[in-house]
Amino acid sequence: MANQHYLICVCFVLVFSYASCVQTVNGRIKITVGTTSACLDTINFFRDQLVPTYNLYGDFLDLEIVPWGRTVRHDNGTLTCQFGENDCWANRLHRCALNSLRGNQKAQLDYMACELAPPYPAYRHASFACVQAAGINIIQADFCVNNPGSDTLDEDARNASIEPMAVINFVPSIVFNDNPDRNIHLQAFRRLSSVVCFALADDPTTGVTGCQI
Repeated sequence: MANQHYLICVCFVLVFSYASCVQTVNGRIKITVGTTSACLDTINFFRDQLVPTYNLYGDFLDLEIVPWGRTVRHDNGTLTCQFGENDCWANRLHRCALNSLRGNQKAQLDYMACELAPPYPAYRHASFACVQAAGINIIQADFCVNNPGSDTLDEDARNASIEPMAVINFVPSIVFNDNPDRNIHLQAFRRLSSVVCFALADDPTTGVTGCQI
């Protein structure tokens, strides 16, 4: 029993210490999540951590999703993705859809939750089902997917992923307030709601209390 209490105390101290490193900025926390379409860790993180945390604390969060992961962009503009061509196609569709939904992060999260749940429409079926469900014009989405040279979405995602992947080297990468930190990422990957709650509770203007591990 004493050992169990010790382990619980250690876990609490670790979560609280890393959460205290995450601070609000004007009462808000920015979370940037780097994803790739076929990654099981990404799928589980969205389902078990990100969506529930956003449902609890979305009013205090600025969410950015970067569908890139370990993609390599070659000099001729072609891409090599971690899980092959289907991964590249789906990630490109994700970037196009998220861009169409910019300014509405709840809609962006709902769209990605659709893509990262069975039957994984974009990755497994090259389907626009989640795009249609999000109310995005399919013709415009199809044009975007097939004309990467017409925008900077690939380059923007690549640039946004360089530092997080160098520091964290994991997909999904989880970054708070544009400051990549592997230790905080690891805590957030396992206990995102706790990290967010303790950080918000440390700011009395949020009114958040009652945090749990």
